[in-house]
Amino acid sequence: MDQFSYLYQKWRKILNNAALVTAIFTLLLEIIVSHLMYNYLPGMIESSVPDYVLYYIILPSVSYFLLVFIGRYIMNQKRLSDNVKNYFSILILTFQIFIIACVHNVFVFTSILYVIPIILTIIYSRKTMTNIITLISILLMIISSIVAVNELQTNRIFHAIEIFIGVILIIGCSLITNLLTYIEKDKNNIIKTSAFKQLQLEELIKCDPLTGLYNISSFYNTLDLSIKKNKMPLTIAVIDIDNFKTVNDEWGHDKANDVLIYIAAQLQYCCSTQGHVFRYGGEEFAIVFPNTSPAHAKTMVETAQRNIYNHEFDASSKIKITFSCGIAEYPSSDYNAHDFFQLADKIMYQAKFSGKNKILIGTPSSSAVDT
Repeated sequence: MDQFSYLYQKWRKILNNAALVTAIFTLLLEIIVSHLMYNYLPGMIESSVPDYVLYYIILPSVSYFLLVFIGRYIMNQKRLSDNVKNYFSILILTFQIFIIACVHNVFVFTSILYVIPIILTIIYSRKTMTNIITLISILLMIISSIVAVNELQTNRIFHAIEIFIGVILIIGCSLITNLLTYIEKDKNNIIKTSAFKQLQLEELIKCDPLTGLYNISSFYNTLDLSIKKNKMPLTIAVIDIDNFKTVNDEWGHDKANDVLIYIAAQLQYCCSTQGHVFRYGGEEFAIVFPNTSPAHAKTMVETAQRNIYNHEFDASSKIKITFSCGIAEYPSSDYNAHDFFQLADKIMYQAKFSGKNKILIGTPSSSAVDT
């Protein structure tokens, strides 16, 4: 929604600038036309010069610029909703056209100008707005036409036909605009659906289908990002299930999968408040702990280790599930994500080779210790 709000704000500014350009252009055009008419068609102007300047140049121009000012004032009101501001951005142009139609009612084409704000409602893709602006445009066109009849004393039947044609044009434009709005919404829905499916596919690619954990590529992305954002102390834990081949051979593949799923769930339960858990591959897991000390990380991993050890799996033989874990803190900027993982992985193998079912903390310059 924030993106739509920003987009609407951008278009409101564009429409207000368009209203300003309309005001300036109309003022210049009125000055030029009045000059040409006084010099080459003096018979067309029945009023005196002061009256003509007042009623055909000054008052209309003041109205144009006043509408622009009102539009900018409304646009800057934080208490008003985007929807209200969107309506006013169109209405300002609509009323400018109304003034043009009233002042220059001698020209029939001014009635056609009412289709412009109707077409502009496509920007906001709202059928209700299009219909409301259509009704307002028809009402204003009728009012400006009545003004023309009273001022020019033209044939009322002929003018009624002009009004009827104008209304038909406005309604036709409104129907086309609504149709285009429907098409635009359908296109947007297709784009949204495609984007959502793309996101789902990307998530599936990032995730391990068995445990639901993010996979090795996501691990390195997260670790690399944590290093770049300097989330120190940065700690990682590398976990490998002990004797998993024996579990697989004795319990079978399906039951071994249940073990992996349970271990993943316990690691998530015990470590996810501070860390991000990943399935690195096979029976190996990795956890990234941003802003976490190795000692704190070890406490969380130990909780998961106890829960897994005490859990009784429904299997033909009783095997206690244990794991070996190596924990390391990010040593220096000389280490990239892969080097950092290799350090923790090396510590994990020290835990495995020193008797298994251990959690060791180590550094590049010292032996791993079971603190």
